Amino acid sequence: MCVMTSRRRYSYVFLFTRTFCCVDHGRCFARCLAAMLFTQLPEDVLYHILFHLDRTSLCRLSQVCKSMNRFVNRDAVWRRIAKGCLNSGIIWNGTDIYPNIPLKERVKTAQNWYHGFCKKWTLLKWKTKLLPWLQLDGDVLYLSQAAKIGAYSLNHDSRRLQRIPLENYLGHKGDVCRFVLTDSHLISAGSDGRILVHSRRRNLSLGLMGHSQEVNCLDSKNGLIISGSRDRTARMWTLTSSSPLGTIPMFDRVWSVAISPTQR
Repeated sequence: MCVMTSRRRYSYVFLFTRTFCCVDHGRCFARCLAAMLFTQLPEDVLYHILFHLDRTSLCRLSQVCKSMNRFVNRDAVWRRIAKGCLNSGIIWNGTDIYPNIPLKERVKTAQNWYHGFCKKWTLLKWKTKLLPWLQLDGDVLYLSQAAKIGAYSLNHDSRRLQRIPLENYLGHKGDVCRFVLTDSHLISAGSDGRILVHSRRRNLSLGLMGHSQEVNCLDSKNGLIISGSRDRTARMWTLTSSSPLGTIPMFDRVWSVAISPTQR
């Protein structure tokens, strides 16, 4: 066991902090760690050092050796960077909603989306195979993430989305499959078979129960809602009633529905 005094520990931190000031700090830091046998350093010291590195330097550092690769790939190392990425699975209160997927892979995917890079192969595979549903309303982006929908405001100065959402719409027990916006409501359909009608002006929501399986699609116009489900039915609702107005049986699951502009 290696015992390190506080004076020696802070001398290491000071030495590594000075190394960060180099132009190519990732390469210098890797050489310094290799020379000083980083495996003998306490983990809290290593976490403190890695906290100051960006994602590029962390990726370079993971290529030094197998031991460093295993340490850098830990979720605790990437958690700070993941908090600043859109749709990385770390929500506004710090909860990780996808703990089974490594944070490093989620950060990689978030950066690819941000820079517009597309891959021919699947980088991540979600549990229900659903991509986030999103809709832009003026300067506010509504984005589904697992069982919640967040409303993110656009910063006019940086032209980026605010990290903390303006509003969170909750209530589903499974992933949100689809949602639509009206002037006064946000209506969401989930894999739990429920439809939730959220008021955009007040903190009120109404649950519509009727489907026995996940609701794949829905549409709403002039107070009328129509939904389609995996249970091979399409149902009609209103914004104020909790039971369906009518049910249309189908021969297969319903993937898409739309209300005619004339409602005929």
